[in-house]
Amino acid sequence: MIRHQQRTFSKLLNAFATVDPNKLGPESQGYNLVAGEWKKTANTKVIIDPMTGKPMITQPDTAIGEESKEFIDFMQTCPKSGLHNPFKNKERYLMLGEVCRKLVEAMQDKQVWDFFIKAI
Repeated sequence: MIRHQQRTFSKLLNAFATVDPNKLGPESQGYNLVAGEWKKTANTKVIIDPMTGKPMITQPDTAIGEESKEFIDFMQTCPKSGLHNPFKNKERYLMLGEVCRKLVEAMQDKQVWDFFIKAI
């Protein structure tokens, strides 16, 4: 039973892993997620890998002003108590608990574990 589950989780890795952490480089571009959309910024900065000292990935360098205004405007649409408040939205809270449970199960697979370790 455990072997079958491990093969299934390896297939899951392919389903959700959209980035290969072994192939990241300065040409790999990060984006901002604003209101459910991935957006570029006018400026970017290269993040250095602390283990090697070499360029690792290019990330957005969000400017204070017009670029950050989108974040502020969207945050103001969110209720003050949050979207995941367990007292106001029990179904969402339970669903996120199930996501965490499934993640713990998936992390038992070495390929999934290695992916997350390298991606962090």
